[in-house]
Amino acid sequence: MNVLITGADGFIGSGVLTYLLENTEWEFTCICSWKHQGSPLNIEANQRTRVVTHDLVGTIPDLGEFDFILHLASESHVDRSIADPVGFIENNVSSTLQVLEYARNHPPKVFLQFSTDEVYGATNHEEWDVLLPSNPYAASKAAQEMIALAYWRTYNVPVVITNSNNIVGKNQHLEKFVPKLIDLIRRDQEVEIHISNGRAGKRYYNSVRNVADALMFILERAPQRYEAGQHDRPDRYSLPGGEPMNNLEMADMVAELVGKSLKYKLVDAETVRPGYDQFYPLTDGRLTAMGWKPPFSLEDEIKSLIG
Repeated sequence: MNVLITGADGFIGSGVLTYLLENTEWEFTCICSWKHQGSPLNIEANQRTRVVTHDLVGTIPDLGEFDFILHLASESHVDRSIADPVGFIENNVSSTLQVLEYARNHPPKVFLQFSTDEVYGATNHEEWDVLLPSNPYAASKAAQEMIALAYWRTYNVPVVITNSNNIVGKNQHLEKFVPKLIDLIRRDQEVEIHISNGRAGKRYYNSVRNVADALMFILERAPQRYEAGQHDRPDRYSLPGGEPMNNLEMADMVAELVGKSLKYKLVDAETVRPGYDQFYPLTDGRLTAMGWKPPFSLEDEIKSLIG
Protein backbone atom coordinates (compact mmCIF):
# COMPACT_ATOMS: atom_id res chain seq x y z
CA MET A 1 0.00 0.00 0.00
CA ASN A 2 1.10 3.53 -0.81
CA VAL A 3 0.04 6.01 1.87
CA LEU A 4 -0.03 9.83 2.05
CA ILE A 5 0.09 11.24 5.59
CA THR A 6 -0.35 14.88 6.57
CA GLY A 7 1.07 16.02 9.89
CA ALA A 8 3.62 13.21 10.17
CA ASP A 9 6.05 15.60 11.88
CA GLY A 10 3.54 16.26 14.68
CA PHE A 11 2.64 14.24 17.75
CA ILE A 12 -0.18 12.05 16.46
CA GLY A 13 1.14 11.83 12.91
CA SER A 14 4.61 10.72 13.98
CA GLY A 15 3.12 8.18 16.38
CA VAL A 16 0.90 6.73 13.67
CA LEU A 17 3.74 6.69 11.11
CA THR A 18 6.14 4.93 13.48
CA TYR A 19 3.56 2.32 14.40
CA LEU A 20 2.56 1.62 10.78
CA LEU A 21 6.20 1.33 9.72
CA GLU A 22 6.70 -1.27 12.44
CA ASN A 23 3.55 -3.26 11.70
CA THR A 24 3.03 -3.07 7.93
CA GLU A 25 5.04 -3.14 4.70
CA TRP A 26 3.33 0.03 3.44
CA GLU A 27 5.22 2.95 1.91
CA PHE A 28 4.63 6.52 3.04
CA THR A 29 4.79 10.04 1.67
CA CYS A 30 4.66 12.65 4.43
CA ILE A 31 3.70 16.27 3.81
CA CYS A 32 5.28 18.58 6.40
CA SER A 33 5.32 22.39 6.58
CA TRP A 34 7.67 22.69 9.59
CA LYS A 35 5.68 25.82 10.55
CA HIS A 36 3.53 24.48 13.36
CA GLN A 37 4.22 22.20 16.33
CA GLY A 38 6.02 19.47 14.38
CA SER A 39 9.72 18.71 14.19
CA PRO A 40 12.00 16.88 11.73
CA LEU A 41 13.25 14.89 14.73
CA ASN A 42 9.80 13.28 15.06
CA ILE A 43 10.19 11.41 11.74
CA GLU A 44 12.58 8.49 11.96
CA ALA A 45 14.68 7.84 8.87
CA ASN A 46 13.31 4.89 6.90
CA GLN A 47 13.70 3.84 3.27
CA ARG A 48 9.91 3.43 3.04
CA THR A 49 9.32 7.06 3.99
CA ARG A 50 9.45 10.07 1.67
CA VAL A 51 9.17 13.56 3.21
CA VAL A 52 7.82 16.48 1.18
CA THR A 53 8.05 20.05 2.48
CA HIS A 54 4.81 21.88 1.72
CA ASP A 55 2.40 24.16 3.58
CA LEU A 56 -1.10 22.70 3.27
CA VAL A 57 -2.77 26.10 2.96
CA GLY A 58 -1.55 26.03 -0.66
CA THR A 59 -2.31 23.66 -3.52
CA ILE A 60 -0.57 20.32 -3.07
CA PRO A 61 1.81 19.46 -5.93
CA ASP A 62 1.35 16.22 -7.85
CA LEU A 63 2.88 13.56 -5.61
CA GLY A 64 1.38 10.59 -7.39
CA GLU A 65 -1.42 8.16 -6.56
CA PHE A 66 -2.12 6.73 -3.11
CA ASP A 67 -4.16 3.85 -1.74
CA PHE A 68 -4.78 5.66 1.54
CA ILE A 69 -4.74 9.35 2.44
CA LEU A 70 -4.55 10.02 6.19
CA HIS A 71 -5.34 13.63 7.04
CA LEU A 72 -3.90 13.99 10.53
CA ALA A 73 -2.53 17.55 10.32
CA SER A 74 -4.32 20.14 12.45
CA GLU A 75 -3.69 22.85 14.96
CA SER A 76 -4.98 21.19 18.12
CA HIS A 77 -4.44 23.25 21.28
CA VAL A 78 -7.65 24.64 22.78
CA ASP A 79 -5.97 27.57 24.54
CA ARG A 80 -4.34 28.76 21.31
CA SER A 81 -7.65 28.41 19.49
CA ILE A 82 -9.27 30.69 22.07
CA ALA A 83 -6.44 33.24 21.85
CA ASP A 84 -6.43 33.33 18.01
CA PRO A 85 -9.66 31.78 16.68
CA VAL A 86 -9.45 33.27 13.17
CA GLY A 87 -5.95 32.06 12.34
CA PHE A 88 -6.56 28.74 14.02
CA ILE A 89 -9.81 27.94 12.23
CA GLU A 90 -8.60 29.26 8.87
CA ASN A 91 -5.56 26.97 9.03
CA ASN A 92 -7.57 23.86 9.88
CA VAL A 93 -10.23 24.52 7.26
CA SER A 94 -7.84 25.55 4.47
CA SER A 95 -5.52 22.59 4.99
CA THR A 96 -8.45 20.16 4.91
CA LEU A 97 -9.79 21.67 1.69
CA GLN A 98 -6.42 21.24 -0.01
CA VAL A 99 -6.04 17.60 1.04
CA LEU A 100 -9.60 16.81 -0.05
CA GLU A 101 -8.94 18.52 -3.39
CA TYR A 102 -5.92 16.27 -3.85
CA ALA A 103 -8.09 13.25 -3.08
CA ARG A 104 -10.73 14.46 -5.57
CA ASN A 105 -8.12 14.65 -8.32
CA HIS A 106 -6.17 11.56 -7.24
CA PRO A 107 -8.85 9.18 -5.90
CA PRO A 108 -7.59 6.92 -3.09
CA LYS A 109 -9.21 3.76 -1.77
CA VAL A 110 -9.73 5.52 1.57
CA PHE A 111 -9.55 9.14 2.72
CA LEU A 112 -9.30 9.12 6.53
CA GLN A 113 -10.37 12.34 8.24
CA PHE A 114 -8.94 12.24 11.76
CA SER A 115 -11.14 14.08 14.26
CA THR A 116 -11.86 14.37 17.96
CA ASP A 117 -14.63 13.50 20.38
CA GLU A 118 -14.64 17.19 21.35
CA VAL A 119 -16.86 17.92 18.34
CA TYR A 120 -19.73 16.41 20.38
CA GLY A 121 -19.13 18.65 23.41
CA ALA A 122 -19.61 17.49 26.99
CA THR A 123 -22.44 15.10 26.16
CA ASN A 124 -22.87 11.37 26.14
CA HIS A 125 -23.05 10.42 22.50
CA GLU A 126 -23.04 7.71 19.92
CA GLU A 127 -21.46 7.83 16.47
CA TRP A 128 -23.36 10.28 14.22
CA ASP A 129 -24.95 12.16 17.11
CA VAL A 130 -25.36 15.93 16.74
CA LEU A 131 -22.14 17.97 16.93
CA LEU A 132 -22.00 20.60 19.71
CA PRO A 133 -18.44 22.00 19.80
CA SER A 134 -17.66 24.25 22.76
CA ASN A 135 -14.50 26.05 21.61
CA PRO A 136 -12.86 27.21 18.36
CA TYR A 137 -10.62 24.12 18.17
CA ALA A 138 -13.56 21.74 18.39
CA ALA A 139 -15.52 23.89 15.93
CA SER A 140 -12.64 23.74 13.43
CA LYS A 141 -12.61 19.94 13.66
CA ALA A 142 -16.38 19.82 13.16
CA ALA A 143 -15.93 22.05 10.10
CA GLN A 144 -13.31 19.63 8.73
CA GLU A 145 -15.80 16.78 9.12
CA MET A 146 -18.56 18.67 7.32
CA ILE A 147 -16.29 19.56 4.39
CA ALA A 148 -15.20 15.91 4.16
CA LEU A 149 -18.87 14.84 4.13
CA ALA A 150 -19.55 17.25 1.26
CA TYR A 151 -16.65 15.84 -0.77
CA TRP A 152 -17.92 12.32 -0.07
CA ARG A 153 -21.40 13.19 -1.34
CA THR A 154 -20.50 15.51 -4.21
CA TYR A 155 -17.27 13.98 -5.52
CA ASN A 156 -17.43 10.38 -4.19
CA VAL A 157 -14.25 10.77 -2.17
CA PRO A 158 -14.18 7.58 -0.03
CA VAL A 159 -14.20 9.35 3.32
CA VAL A 160 -13.86 7.63 6.69
CA ILE A 161 -14.14 9.77 9.84
CA THR A 162 -12.58 8.82 13.16
CA ASN A 163 -13.18 10.52 16.51
CA SER A 164 -10.62 10.04 19.25
CA ASN A 165 -10.58 10.95 22.91
CA ASN A 166 -7.52 12.57 24.55
CA ILE A 167 -4.24 11.06 23.35
CA VAL A 168 -0.88 10.75 25.11
CA GLY A 169 2.48 9.50 23.90
CA LYS A 170 5.93 10.26 22.54
CA ASN A 171 6.58 13.64 20.84
CA GLN A 172 3.59 15.39 22.44
CA HIS A 173 4.16 19.13 22.87
CA LEU A 174 4.77 20.53 26.36
CA GLU A 175 1.68 22.74 26.02
CA LYS A 176 -0.49 19.62 26.46
CA PHE A 177 -1.58 18.47 29.91
CA VAL A 178 0.31 15.19 30.42
CA PRO A 179 3.76 16.27 29.15
CA LYS A 180 3.33 19.54 31.05
CA LEU A 181 2.60 17.54 34.21
CA ILE A 182 5.71 15.40 33.73
CA ASP A 183 7.89 18.46 33.18
CA LEU A 184 6.53 20.50 36.10
CA ILE A 185 6.50 17.64 38.60
CA ARG A 186 10.06 16.65 37.71
CA ARG A 187 11.14 20.25 38.43
CA ASP A 188 9.15 20.37 41.72
CA GLN A 189 6.92 23.09 40.28
CA GLU A 190 3.28 23.74 41.10
CA VAL A 191 0.66 22.27 38.79
CA GLU A 192 -2.63 23.96 37.91
CA ILE A 193 -5.66 21.66 38.11
CA HIS A 194 -8.68 22.92 36.20
CA ILE A 195 -12.00 22.54 37.98
CA SER A 196 -15.56 23.35 36.98
CA ASN A 197 -18.48 23.52 39.41
CA GLY A 198 -16.08 22.44 42.15
CA ARG A 199 -14.97 19.26 40.36
CA ALA A 200 -11.82 18.45 38.42
CA GLY A 201 -12.32 18.02 34.69
CA LYS A 202 -12.51 14.41 33.49
CA ARG A 203 -11.12 12.93 30.29
CA TYR A 204 -10.57 9.52 28.70
CA TYR A 205 -6.85 9.25 27.91
CA ASN A 206 -5.59 6.89 25.21
CA SER A 207 -2.13 5.77 24.11
CA VAL A 208 -1.14 7.06 20.67
CA ARG A 209 -0.16 3.47 19.87
CA ASN A 210 -3.74 2.35 20.52
CA VAL A 211 -4.91 5.06 18.14
CA ALA A 212 -2.45 3.91 15.47
CA ASP A 213 -3.49 0.28 15.90
CA ALA A 214 -7.17 1.24 15.57
CA LEU A 215 -6.45 3.22 12.39
CA MET A 216 -4.58 0.25 10.92
CA PHE A 217 -7.56 -1.99 11.78
CA ILE A 218 -9.93 0.43 9.99
CA LEU A 219 -7.75 0.90 6.92
CA GLU A 220 -7.37 -2.83 6.42
CA ARG A 221 -11.18 -3.17 6.20
CA ALA A 222 -12.46 0.10 4.77
CA PRO A 223 -11.82 -0.56 1.04
CA GLN A 224 -13.94 -3.72 1.13
CA ARG A 225 -16.77 -1.81 2.78
CA TYR A 226 -16.78 0.78 0.02
CA GLU A 227 -16.58 -1.87 -2.67
CA ALA A 228 -19.59 -3.64 -1.12
CA GLY A 229 -21.99 -0.91 -2.23
CA GLN A 230 -23.49 2.51 -1.55
CA HIS A 231 -24.08 3.85 1.95
CA ASP A 232 -26.22 6.75 3.12
CA ARG A 233 -23.19 8.31 4.80
CA PRO A 234 -19.45 7.61 5.21
CA ASP A 235 -18.13 5.24 7.82
CA ARG A 236 -17.51 6.91 11.18
CA TYR A 237 -15.63 5.28 14.04
CA SER A 238 -15.19 6.40 17.61
CA LEU A 239 -11.74 5.23 18.68
CA PRO A 240 -12.06 3.30 21.96
CA GLY A 241 -9.32 2.28 24.36
CA GLY A 242 -9.08 5.38 26.54
CA GLU A 243 -9.03 5.16 30.32
CA PRO A 244 -10.97 7.66 32.50
CA MET A 245 -9.17 10.07 34.82
CA ASN A 246 -9.94 13.47 36.19
CA ASN A 247 -7.19 16.09 36.15
CA LEU A 248 -6.17 15.56 39.75
CA GLU A 249 -6.08 11.77 39.40
CA MET A 250 -3.83 12.10 36.37
CA ALA A 251 -1.51 14.47 38.24
CA ASP A 252 -1.37 12.07 41.19
CA MET A 253 -0.48 9.14 38.91
CA VAL A 254 2.25 11.08 37.12
CA ALA A 255 3.72 12.27 40.42
CA GLU A 256 3.79 8.70 41.75
CA LEU A 257 5.48 7.39 38.59
CA VAL A 258 8.00 10.26 38.61
CA GLY A 259 8.66 9.62 42.31
CA LYS A 260 7.92 13.16 43.49
CA SER A 261 5.29 14.78 45.67
CA LEU A 262 2.53 16.65 43.88
CA LYS A 263 2.26 20.41 44.37
CA TYR A 264 -0.89 21.85 42.91
CA LYS A 265 -3.50 24.57 43.03
CA LEU A 266 -7.10 24.44 41.85
CA VAL A 267 -8.07 26.90 39.12
CA ASP A 268 -11.58 27.70 37.90
CA ALA A 269 -11.38 26.52 34.30
CA GLU A 270 -13.73 29.20 32.99
CA THR A 271 -11.26 31.93 34.02
CA VAL A 272 -8.59 30.55 31.67
CA ARG A 273 -10.57 28.49 29.17
CA PRO A 274 -14.06 29.90 28.43
CA GLY A 275 -16.44 27.23 27.18
CA TYR A 276 -14.65 24.56 29.21
CA ASP A 277 -16.07 21.05 28.85
CA GLN A 278 -16.07 19.48 32.32
CA PHE A 279 -15.99 15.96 30.94
CA TYR A 280 -15.85 13.89 27.79
CA PRO A 281 -17.57 10.51 27.91
CA LEU A 282 -16.38 7.05 26.98
CA THR A 283 -15.47 6.84 23.30
CA ASP A 284 -16.81 3.53 22.11
CA GLY A 285 -18.89 2.13 19.29
CA ARG A 286 -18.52 0.13 16.10
CA LEU A 287 -14.84 -0.78 16.49
CA THR A 288 -15.54 -2.59 19.74
CA ALA A 289 -18.44 -4.43 18.10
CA MET A 290 -16.09 -5.41 15.26
CA GLY A 291 -13.69 -6.99 17.75
CA TRP A 292 -10.92 -4.42 18.02
CA LYS A 293 -9.22 -4.25 21.44
CA PRO A 294 -6.61 -1.73 22.68
CA PRO A 295 -3.19 -3.41 22.97
CA PHE A 296 -1.59 -0.81 25.27
CA SER A 297 -2.46 0.53 28.74
CA LEU A 298 -2.40 4.19 29.76
CA GLU A 299 -0.02 3.54 32.66
CA ASP A 300 2.48 1.75 30.43
CA GLU A 301 2.35 4.62 27.94
CA ILE A 302 3.05 7.20 30.63
CA LYS A 303 5.82 5.04 32.09
CA SER A 304 7.48 5.01 28.68
CA LEU A 305 7.35 8.83 28.61
CA ILE A 306 8.87 9.17 32.06
CA GLY A 307 11.59 6.60 31.30
